[in-house]
Amino acid sequence: MSRKHVARLTLIVFAGLLPLVGLVLAQLPRTQPDQPPTPLIQIPLQGKNDEDLRFFSGKISNNNGKYVLEGASPSGPYLLDDQKSARRYEGKHVRVIGVLEQASNTIHVRKIEEAAPAA
Repeated sequence: MSRKHVARLTLIVFAGLLPLVGLVLAQLPRTQPDQPPTPLIQIPLQGKNDEDLRFFSGKISNNNGKYVLEGASPSGPYLLDDQKSARRYEGKHVRVIGVLEQASNTIHVRKIEEAAPAA
């Protein structure tokens, strides 16, 4: 076979493969680098709607071995269901985001953040 025939055969093979390469590339997922990444984890409250979320301000203290939020309500301190997070803020003024369960006076904590004391 002459070089001319080999070159022509090679061209025909590559021309035949080109549509297949296009099909493979079309199947690959497309990324959009200009958009911020979507959070992969969203922590839902167990059986609670975001509509029930409230903000509570006060000071975290240890009351009989349990961490509570004091000063947020005249009805007494609120027990915080996330004791591990609350421990880090003991003695500090905080803002707690969560859902209040009035029957047990417990806040189901979504987030705790340090805040300036109320003036």
